[in-house]
Amino acid sequence: MLKNNRLKVFPLFGGVVLGIAIILGGGEITHSSNSEIILGAKPVNAASDVAAMEKSVHNQINQYRSSKGLSPLKFNTEISKIAREHSQQMADKQVPFGHSGSDSRYKKISKLIKWRGVAENVAYNQGYRDPGKSAVEGWIKSPGHQQNMVGKYEVTGIGVAKNSKGEYYFTQLFVSQR
Repeated sequence: MLKNNRLKVFPLFGGVVLGIAIILGGGEITHSSNSEIILGAKPVNAASDVAAMEKSVHNQINQYRSSKGLSPLKFNTEISKIAREHSQQMADKQVPFGHSGSDSRYKKISKLIKWRGVAENVAYNQGYRDPGKSAVEGWIKSPGHQQNMVGKYEVTGIGVAKNSKGEYYFTQLFVSQR
């Protein structure tokens, strides 16, 4: 069952567009939701090191989880490649912003790890001094995204891409292993 829900625009998030998807079950879709929040932008910043940004996002997510008494997520480079590919496709406008093709990403993950649950957060923004921090802050303020961040997951992959317009696209995949 696939559900699409739209959330209200929250100007307090400032310049961050967010989306979530959740899938539970042994490789089959038993629950999925898609939410998008579209907001304005702040002043533009110089180019950033995408790999460092992915690591920073991972650290921020784990710091947030720690503040909630949760164990850290293990960073998986192969899952990050899957996430990065989706971010790059969104940045290149090959796919629309959101969760298009999430079933394919989840199938790729199932070839790497046997899972019982998978979730995905996406975001994009432009013009922030620290785009990764802005994405994570937006996810924390959004109930669906925050739920993924504190979910019963053990493994994560994070992918960031930047296009020629200076837009940053983020995909984070969460995996609960069997």
